[in-house]
Amino acid sequence: MTVEDIRVGLVSDCEGSVAALEAALSAMKKQGCDLIAYAGDILACPFSPDPPGETIALLRTEAVRAIPGNNDRYLIDWGTPRWTHTLWMRLRRSDAAGPWLDDVGRGQAQIHPDDLTWLRTLPEEFLLTDGVWVCHGMPGNPWNTLWPRSQSYDGNVSDADRDASLLMLANVDAELVLCGHVPEPRDYHDRLPDGRALRVVRAGLRDEKRVGYALLTRRNGSWTVKWGDTPIAGSSP
Repeated sequence: MTVEDIRVGLVSDCEGSVAALEAALSAMKKQGCDLIAYAGDILACPFSPDPPGETIALLRTEAVRAIPGNNDRYLIDWGTPRWTHTLWMRLRRSDAAGPWLDDVGRGQAQIHPDDLTWLRTLPEEFLLTDGVWVCHGMPGNPWNTLWPRSQSYDGNVSDADRDASLLMLANVDAELVLCGHVPEPRDYHDRLPDGRALRVVRAGLRDEKRVGYALLTRRNGSWTVKWGDTPIAGSSP
């Protein structure tokens, strides 16, 4: 999509909570978004708090541009030839996987076949508009995330992983990344291999009471970002 002026809404990681997703979508729609991107973890693995079909129906009804996150990848890939690769991607992290891995098949069984087919049609990552890339954690890897170089999450992001991810972005001509996976830092700046500035913006579920979102507005060729959060209906104060 190529336009001069545009407003984009970003949310992620509602993990099968219909109330959280409804709250975020309502807040962003009131801000006049032209596009809404959902940066993964549509469902929780292995079991979502609400029926998976309700979350998927809401995303489809609202024409949200969505991608799967690491939670979704387990549910999408279990029982397929891709499962071995998905499992390897998780097990290469330094923190051990939990016993929930044994229940992925039962979790997948709770998803209607038509909804599972829809999930499998989603792009893993995509170019939303000129220079704007949407991914879950970091380009090329939904299980880890780009962090400031002075930080790391459980030691999972190596310099080689980071460099490969940044090179991928340079190859797709992206300078702004919208993602989720973790709530912080919401705004991270780096450099692409060719020296161009890179900005990473995150937004998503913050806790059981509030959901965060980001509003990105392009005017006259430059982007401004505003973060917001809204209460989730039914959560205790």
